[in-house]
Amino acid sequence: MGYCVRSMHTRDRRQSYLPRLHAWLAPADAPRGGELIFVLAGRVHRKEYALGLFRQGLSARILFSVGRFEIRRFSKMPLPVPLDLLSLAQEMPPPQRHYLVFFQGQDVQVQHVFPGRFGTLTEIEALARWLGAHPAIRSVLVTSSDTHLRRIRMCCRSLLNPNVEVSYLAAPYSPLGPERRSALASTMDALLELFKVSIYWVLLKIR
Repeated sequence: MGYCVRSMHTRDRRQSYLPRLHAWLAPADAPRGGELIFVLAGRVHRKEYALGLFRQGLSARILFSVGRFEIRRFSKMPLPVPLDLLSLAQEMPPPQRHYLVFFQGQDVQVQHVFPGRFGTLTEIEALARWLGAHPAIRSVLVTSSDTHLRRIRMCCRSLLNPNVEVSYLAAPYSPLGPERRSALASTMDALLELFKVSIYWVLLKIR
């Protein structure tokens, strides 16, 4: 009996910690207007959510980070202007296929990004360079999965111009989409993300 009670208490404590961990990992802001929407590479729900914000008029500009394994799917999305990114990527060796894709009105620009060992760090470095080439942009809506926002915020504060105002938006998962995770998988994802946050903290301190 005592063993069962201790097991229940341990399980209850673990269950109470997980929502707090999730909330700490996901410091999201409320959607608002900005001069640029920036979407990190990864699961499709991020790009779908960002396109929705773009169509709502929260920004007249949107910049996508598109990784190697999402190029084909990205080309088939209802983009502001049709773009066959897969054809453009054919000349690049598959491990080197990572791009920034910018839309404003009928203007489309594609810029290659050299992949790095740490994906999010590489993407925010690429965003910093892009913003450096577009100094008139002073506010950015950075969009990604909710539990990635703590790590993204760390990178932005370290790498972006402090005069650029950054909001961090969490892309909601589709209730019927393949991104939905079981409770166990969500727990493992949160613990893995906590480990990544510690690694990034060290990396950014070294930098």
